[in-house]
Amino acid sequence: MEINGLSNVSMMQLTTPKTPTVAETTKSFGDYLSNALDNVNEAQVTSDKLTQQFAAGQVQDVHQVTIAGQKATILLQLTTQVRNKVIESYQEIMRMPL
Repeated sequence: MEINGLSNVSMMQLTTPKTPTVAETTKSFGDYLSNALDNVNEAQVTSDKLTQQFAAGQVQDVHQVTIAGQKATILLQLTTQVRNKVIESYQEIMRMPL
């Protein structure tokens, strides 16, 4: 068994990964929040549609309606809690002495 030296390592150029700029980070965070709110809205609309269809007798599976309703409720509660934490964090930062 022959062991080769590490002579090729010195020839390799080590590159550092590109760090995103503040604008790129802000945009992606904004996109993330927008997508999350769109998902919450979509879940609410789906739950409302299924509830209306169930009341009209078009949907026979009550489990599907219940699951959609619970999913929409949980997503809305999560969104509310995230909003509360963001506001709380902002208020804490504003109380910091300079």
